[in-house]
Amino acid sequence: MTCWHCGSRLDATGQCPGTQPLLDPRRDGHLWGTAAQLAHHFGTDVTTDMVHNWRKRDGLKRYRVGRDVYSPVDQTASIERDKRLQLEETGRGRPRRLDATLAAA
Repeated sequence: MTCWHCGSRLDATGQCPGTQPLLDPRRDGHLWGTAAQLAHHFGTDVTTDMVHNWRKRDGLKRYRVGRDVYSPVDQTASIERDKRLQLEETGRGRPRRLDATLAAA
């Protein structure tokens, strides 16, 4: 089975790897996460494919640990914000989708 939010394969217990806590490997206050973790962190309008594209196209940093690739949350937030503002400035890009849990509140 796959996660409805990020599309990652669920583990044997039915948990998504994206729900794991973000890491601070250097203990310098900067959090890092995998594409699935970042997709979960930024809400339903950010997907793992978007994070992968940001790594390729926008220079999102990579930090490899074994088979996992981590990226910084603060740099991801900056790129995500720039992509959203690009729609307003140039008319290109995607509008932000509203998170259903926020709309219900």
